[in-house]
Amino acid sequence: MSSIDLTEAQRRISPLLGQRAWNVRRGIGSFVTIEFGRPLKPDANGNVHGEYHLWIMMAAWRLETADQVIVGSEDQDLDQALARLEGRLLTEVLIRPPALETRFDFAGLRLETFPIYRRDPEEGEYDHWILWLGDGDVLVAGSELTTEPSGG
Repeated sequence: MSSIDLTEAQRRISPLLGQRAWNVRRGIGSFVTIEFGRPLKPDANGNVHGEYHLWIMMAAWRLETADQVIVGSEDQDLDQALARLEGRLLTEVLIRPPALETRFDFAGLRLETFPIYRRDPEEGEYDHWILWLGDGDVLVAGSELTTEPSGG
C-alpha cells in the first residue's frame, strides 16, 4: 500500500471522467457500488464488474442536485433514488481534505460522501470508498489516500 497525494489521486481518477455509470446498486445497509467502463468477465460468483468499480462503504452519503437533497444514506427508498444515477456521465470527482469527503458529480446529480469512522480499536482503519482502476490498481480513501495492486 502506497500513500499518494490529491494531485496523484486526481490523475489516477481522470480516465474515469466521461464514463457512464451502470449497474448502480445498494449493497449491505447503505453501501453503494457503481460500475464504469467496459464490462469484464464474470468473477467466481458470477458478478460482472466494470473496468472501473466504485464501492462506497463506511461513509454516510447524500444524493443531491444543486438545490435539493434527494436522499440520504439512512433514508427509505434508497434503491429508487440510486437508480437515477444509472447511465449518467461522471463529470467530476472532488476529494476534500482532511477527512477525504468526496463529491462524485454525475452531470447535475451529486453523490456526496462523508466518512463517519476514523478507526476501530479492533478492526483498525476503515476505508470510506474503494475504486478499482482500469490499470489493475486500487485507489483507497481511508484516513489517507492510498493505492495498491488489485490483488493486495
